[in-house]
Amino acid sequence: MLGNTTDSAAATGTPAQNPSGTIPASVKTILSVLVITAFVMMLNETTVAVALPSIMADFSLSATTAQWLLTGFMLTMAVVLPTTGWILERFPTRSVFIFATTVFLLGTVLAALAPSFSLLLLARVAQAIGTAVSCRC
Repeated sequence: MLGNTTDSAAATGTPAQNPSGTIPASVKTILSVLVITAFVMMLNETTVAVALPSIMADFSLSATTAQWLLTGFMLTMAVVLPTTGWILERFPTRSVFIFATTVFLLGTVLAALAPSFSLLLLARVAQAIGTAVSCRC
C-alpha cells in the first residue's frame, strides 16, 4: 500500500514520520524533566562555593576543612563518572536515571537538614554520585 507509512517504515526499518509535524506531549515532558534535572544538578556543583563562608560560620570550621565540601564533591564525581558507562551497559537507562535522581534528592535533603559537618560532607558525596551518574544518562 502506498499511503500506509507504518508498513513501509516496518519494511525499511526506519521510524514512521509524524504527519502533523508536532512533538508528542510525552516527548516534551521527558525532555523537560531531563533538562531541568541536569540544570539543577550542574547548578549544585557551584552553589556551595558561594555558601562556604556561611557554612564555615555555622559549623565553626576553618577554610581548609570547609573546602572538603567542594573537594569531596569533585573527587567523588571523578571516581564515579568513568564507571557510569559500565553501569549503563548493564542496567536500563530509565532505572539508572531514577537511581541517580533519587540519590541526588536524598543527598540534597540530607544536606539541608545536616546538623554536623560530617553529615553535610556525606550528603555532598551522595549529591556527587547522583550528578555523576545522571550526566551520562
